[in-house]
Amino acid sequence: MKKTKDTDQLTLAGTEEAEILGRLSERVEKAVATIQELRRERDQLRSRVEELEAQDEEQDRLRRERTEIRNRIESILSNLEELE
Repeated sequence: MKKTKDTDQLTLAGTEEAEILGRLSERVEKAVATIQELRRERDQLRSRVEELEAQDEEQDRLRRERTEIRNRIESILSNLEELE
């Protein structure tokens, strides 16, 4: 009789372990999926940051160019005023 009771407890314990392992497995799978999604988001954000940095560089270049053109025009106007 005692042997049957021990076997029943082992079976019960095995079932509980299987349930625990099943839940743990589900949690791990969810964590893996979350990590993959976060990595995709990170990569998209990095790409967006690179785009914005490139735009900033372009804007800086255009500002420098505009300043240079303005200085040239001012110089030309100054030379024209001296001729009058």
